Amino acid sequence: MIRVLLVDDDADVRASIRLVLESEPDIVVVAECPDGERGAAVARRLRVDVALVDLRMPGGLDGIATTGLLRALEVPPRVVVLTAFEHDDAVLRALEVGASGFLLKGARPHELAAAVRDVAADRCVLAPAVASAVVARAVTRPTPTRPTAVGPVAVGSMAVGTTAVADAGPGADDDLADLTPRERELAVAVGEGLTNAQIAARLGVTPASAKTYVSRLLDKLGLQNRTQLAITAHRAGLV
Repeated sequence: MIRVLLVDDDADVRASIRLVLESEPDIVVVAECPDGERGAAVARRLRVDVALVDLRMPGGLDGIATTGLLRALEVPPRVVVLTAFEHDDAVLRALEVGASGFLLKGARPHELAAAVRDVAADRCVLAPAVASAVVARAVTRPTPTRPTAVGPVAVGSMAVGTTAVADAGPGADDDLADLTPRERELAVAVGEGLTNAQIAARLGVTPASAKTYVSRLLDKLGLQNRTQLAITAHRAGLV
């Protein structure tokens, strides 16, 4: 059973999402919260597999800071951010602090459930309507300066509109220069959006091995998810 946390200041939105998700036999909403502070507190107490977080919440923590807090927990849930805007620059910053993907709030019920399952299975989710815009923004945007502190305090101090956010990876270009040819091939595959099965076919390994190789590469580069690796590969000019 996939355990989901909802974090959105709009009670009607939370109720709608809960209704959709709890109609699925393998998904349960364990809690819902109107703000990021309470969302993070709940996630510390309960086992949460996936958190759906509103990107723009008025007052207190926004969706970016909330994502950072959730990902900094000892047992962090995977995070999908929800936005009402196709071209929201804050989406990229949410991905950079550890979100596993994002969806538009107008997503169809089956798309919402599928996104929860994909993220729970360690696959990234990018709404098709904005995926290309996010990657393009990541490639053309200057690499921001990484904060000196890491953790809830540093992340919690950020707000929409600030520039002090973590980049897609520590020294992306330099780190990718240190990759082996096999690792670079793997980074290209992830940057192209290939699934584990497709990567396995390309590299001539099993899907399980492909998943292991991706996890090891993420660890080597200090990245949290495949979306960050894809952005890093694009920025380095590998894709």
